[in-house]
Amino acid sequence: MSLRTPAVLTALALALALGAAAPARAAAAACSDASGVCLSDDKAKWEPDVSLSTKQLKAKRKGPACKVAFEIDGGRGSVFVNGRYAGTAPDANLSLLPGKHDIQVRDGQKILAEGVLTVPKAGSLQVTVRHG
Repeated sequence: MSLRTPAVLTALALALALGAAAPARAAAAACSDASGVCLSDDKAKWEPDVSLSTKQLKAKRKGPACKVAFEIDGGRGSVFVNGRYAGTAPDANLSLLPGKHDIQVRDGQKILAEGVLTVPKAGSLQVTVRHG
């Protein structure tokens, strides 16, 4: 093994990592939804500027949870699920039961996205929110 081998392996690993991340960034950049929210799963649904009734919020959700990751394109934001603080995106990786959830994403006082997210059973979901 030559002295160049570790450098070549490091460069190869970096190229693979960047290549794997590029499709996710390209998908986020290609998001042209008028509401500013894009979903990675066709089974999920986003309804902007809608909220659930008290009865709907209390509904029992059944089934395997879905891993939901929030990303703010061009910044950070606080994520609220069903009226409660859930974390700060891009670090907000949540486990949500399938069904409808009230979602609000804020940057300080500015609301970036507000609506109802229908979460599919199991799997994973990437939610990308455009910042302003």
